[in-house]
Amino acid sequence: MLLNIGYMLLALASSAAMATNKYKLPDPLTEHKECTNIDIRNECDKMLLLENCTVITGYMMITLLPVNQECNFSLYTFPKLREITGYVIFTEVRGLKSIRDMFPSLTVIRGRRLFLNYALGVSSMHDLELIEFQSLVAIQRGHVYIGNNQKLCQLNGINADRLTLSSGENHIVMGSKNCTQRASCTGCDSNYCWSNFTCQRFENDNVAHYDQNSQNCHEECLGGCYNATAAGCVVCRGLTNAGVCVKQCPPDKYFLEQYQRCYTRDECVAHRGHYTFGFDCVSFCPSGYKPNAKMECVQCEPQEACISVCTPEEGDPFMAIYNLADADELRGCQIINGSLVITIHSQVNEVQLEQSLSSIREIRGHLKIARCSHLSSLRFLRNLRRIHGDPLENRYYAFILYNNKHLSELWEPTKQLEFVNGGMFMHRNNKLCNKNIRDFQDIVIHDKVRDSLQTSDQEVLCGPAKLQLRVQVRSHRTMLLSWPKAQTSVELELIYRIVPLGTSQILETDLEAPICTRINWQRLLLFADDLQENGTHYSYQLDQLHPNTRYACLLRTFGGDLKHEARSDVIYVQTQRDIPKSPSLALIKKTDNSLSLRMSAQDQEYFVLDVYELPDDQKYLDERNFCKQPPFLYQDWRSLLEYDYDDCCAHKAEMADDRHFIDEMKAMYRCSLDAPGNCAAVAGADAKLQLQLPANTTTYDLRNLERYRAYSLQLQACNKFGCSSITTLNERTNFTVGADKLPELTVCRVPKTTEYIMRFAEPPKPNGLVVNYVLHYRNNVSDQVAETHLSCLTRREHADAKFVHMKNLNGTYNEGAVRVHSLSGDHTITPYMAITWCDHEQSQIPPTTASVKEQLQVDASVTPVTELEETHTHAHGISIFVLCFLFGCGLSLVWLLYKRQCWRKCPGLPGLRQYVPLREQWLRERQQTEDRQILVDGFETVRFQNNNSNNSNNSSNSINNNNNSSSSSEY
Repeated sequence: MLLNIGYMLLALASSAAMATNKYKLPDPLTEHKECTNIDIRNECDKMLLLENCTVITGYMMITLLPVNQECNFSLYTFPKLREITGYVIFTEVRGLKSIRDMFPSLTVIRGRRLFLNYALGVSSMHDLELIEFQSLVAIQRGHVYIGNNQKLCQLNGINADRLTLSSGENHIVMGSKNCTQRASCTGCDSNYCWSNFTCQRFENDNVAHYDQNSQNCHEECLGGCYNATAAGCVVCRGLTNAGVCVKQCPPDKYFLEQYQRCYTRDECVAHRGHYTFGFDCVSFCPSGYKPNAKMECVQCEPQEACISVCTPEEGDPFMAIYNLADADELRGCQIINGSLVITIHSQVNEVQLEQSLSSIREIRGHLKIARCSHLSSLRFLRNLRRIHGDPLENRYYAFILYNNKHLSELWEPTKQLEFVNGGMFMHRNNKLCNKNIRDFQDIVIHDKVRDSLQTSDQEVLCGPAKLQLRVQVRSHRTMLLSWPKAQTSVELELIYRIVPLGTSQILETDLEAPICTRINWQRLLLFADDLQENGTHYSYQLDQLHPNTRYACLLRTFGGDLKHEARSDVIYVQTQRDIPKSPSLALIKKTDNSLSLRMSAQDQEYFVLDVYELPDDQKYLDERNFCKQPPFLYQDWRSLLEYDYDDCCAHKAEMADDRHFIDEMKAMYRCSLDAPGNCAAVAGADAKLQLQLPANTTTYDLRNLERYRAYSLQLQACNKFGCSSITTLNERTNFTVGADKLPELTVCRVPKTTEYIMRFAEPPKPNGLVVNYVLHYRNNVSDQVAETHLSCLTRREHADAKFVHMKNLNGTYNEGAVRVHSLSGDHTITPYMAITWCDHEQSQIPPTTASVKEQLQVDASVTPVTELEETHTHAHGISIFVLCFLFGCGLSLVWLLYKRQCWRKCPGLPGLRQYVPLREQWLRERQQTEDRQILVDGFETVRFQNNNSNNSNNSSNSINNNNNSSSSSEY
């Protein structure tokens, strides 16, 4: 808070200083010194060039003052300087932190000469922290550029658009992202400021100088005054004549436009070769005039060629215009001795452009105007008479007009325009109408064979809006368009589009784009066969529209005589309503007795919400043994996966396909006026609750629901035409912790036995339904060691046993507890109860139902299903493995003995041979069916061949010197 008070005091002190400064303004009648261009660089002492200057008729540049100069900028202040007719540039000045006190009286920058397009530029000022011109009220020409200043802050309060009095682009970029202070402009009448210490003033702040008792300034004053006369102005709004503000110069003086001043003849001539022309002081004589010995512009003789020629610099094939400053360099040029290229990306004042280029008469080369983003007219070339085309662009074109997005007007030559050589190239000028192009082509003398002109039917807004189009909405899908036959040409183009929600009108500039880029517009070409007529009017029915949707329509006719081309105005209509689409319904929050819903729809008058209760099927659940088949929750299954399936691209693509299929099915079977068969009557006959909610309902809470109960919620959006298709949401309420708690539990042991008896009833209002119980038995051996035993019991078994369970355990246990498993999970376990000795009454077991007894008889020889698998499974598995291993070892041993022919060596088994298949017999049988090859001595191959046709045992040897007579040889 103290900091804020400090800022307020500083602001008040600043205002007081400003008021004091006004009292000390230099008197223009007694103190007047005009200085020419001021260029301060490299040396701080050059700042003294500004001493006593009240007006700079030119520009002021302060640049390239390095840090080693050690300039003490606080010593340099120039309170007498009030006006600069050119531009002001600050760049690369080290050590300068503020310019507040350097130019406290600077009131106007006229910008008669610009740097690029800018009259004020502040760039690359590495130490500058605040930029403050406490008296500056106007920049009459040109714009502002402030950028690349690392420490410069508090720029958010500057309104450069009001400061510059011409249309264009001002660039003000915050110097640092770490600025901790923002300009608040507290106490500033204009609500704008240079900083928290200096308010911003504007041209209309023509305040009076109060110490002279003057309540109003003269109308020609700018930025303040000493008295109410024209001689008492701080600076003049327009012309200055010997310190007096005037609307025009007196007859004996000449007006110098660049300096906005009136000079005598001698003063005009003294300004570096200026001439007098009529009542003006000019830097060059206009076309048809030449200077004489008295420095006067006099008319040339008819046969005398007095012209002004501008030639590109050496090495440049053309003269380029990128901004207003470049255009000013060509002011007065009548002949361009080369080619002229105009590419202006930023917005400029086209009137000023015309003042600079209207003197051009001839161009020796070619004229190229390309990528001028904001240029709308070429009127500044109206005095152009001839383009010689030496050289041509691409050897064909003398005039190139390309990609000028806002260009809508060419120019009408004041005299006959001729292209001596070459043709025209005009393309991608979206707003330039075909008619204007053809008219310009006809009035220019040139070789039309070489022309390449944009011609298409994409233009929409060229012709006048004289087609009387009437649009009548027929239904939620159709509208009827009608117009007079007399206004119809050969072809018709109907253009329409949906108007976005929240938009009253569309931008007509969308229609000026090429067809391929009109992504939001629908286009229909119509001919006479497509239309209906009634003698005086044509009509066309447009269908397949969206219900309850606002459309913009435009009709134009073309293709015949240019005089009959016409278009209509853009007409806005809205189709009728349809049955609403299915609403969206989502769950945003739930508790154990409520569900919070979010809903939305379009074109509904009310909602209908039906609530159905989905009770759990007790009989179906009892058929499942939850001890053998415990419930497996989806989230538990997901946690077992080795990767996140939702992050899998294939899964996402599959889900996208599913959503697309669902959306298509919804659209196909949607209830609407087009498909009334898909509409069903409003349900709710079997609903537990039916609600009708207002149309503006976005959220609704369903209360007083059962805990962990499944509900089906069905929502419909309705209007006077009917109710939409149903949107269904199935959801359960939350569980309640402690709802599964047992009302009572007793555990005892039958004396002289190992039988334990537990008695407990079902929870009165569990979370859904109870499915099973887990019985815990515990024997605390010590504080850290306990023997436990678990048994599982289904709900049905426990109910059939009259809620009494007896278990014979091989051990001694002193505590018992029960964990209840319901549909919501195993959230509840009872405290451990001490096991007591059963008395006679507690030892009595109530009879079970018949079904239980039969089941017990059938399963008497097997382990009861109520017991958990108590470590037997592991032992059985080991026994089976050992038996299989031993059996395999035995078979391997028998086979080994057989292969070793141990049965021959055994004297005790003489009769075994006759029962064992003989190896020789097997070899003979095999030899009869196939040839054999063996390896002899490691390198010779002996082949035995079987001859079945002769039934002989002869074999032929593959080696000539070796024969075998017996086919039964063993090998």
